[in-house]
Amino acid sequence: MAIDVKGVLSPLSAIGTLFEHPKTITYPAVKKDIPLGYRGFHINNLETCIGCASCEEVCMNDAIDMVHPDIEYNIKNTSGCVPRIDYGRCCWCSLCTDVCPPDSLKLDNICTHADSNPDNFLYMPKNHKSIGEEVS
Repeated sequence: MAIDVKGVLSPLSAIGTLFEHPKTITYPAVKKDIPLGYRGFHINNLETCIGCASCEEVCMNDAIDMVHPDIEYNIKNTSGCVPRIDYGRCCWCSLCTDVCPPDSLKLDNICTHADSNPDNFLYMPKNHKSIGEEVS
């Protein structure tokens, strides 16, 4: 019976990786650029949102419910409701943005949110006038 020298020595080849440069980044000190079109948090143009609840109906995870906001919105919004997203349930499939008739609901490229309170994941989409131009 012969000894398999290659099989015995192959685990020792891992020692070579000790001297290689790391292939990971040191997040959050170094952040990667977010690609254009990345699906992050929702933004909503309240001036054009009509409160039709199409986004709520198409959401397969029941992550969207329509709520009455305490801010001014579009006068054409006869229901008086705007979408609220539960990011504990959202899978960022973007179906809600595809079915939005006035095209008011979009996905931003901001995607980082960490919190120990689960109630903070019920998120009212930020109001925007155009993509990238946030309204305060």
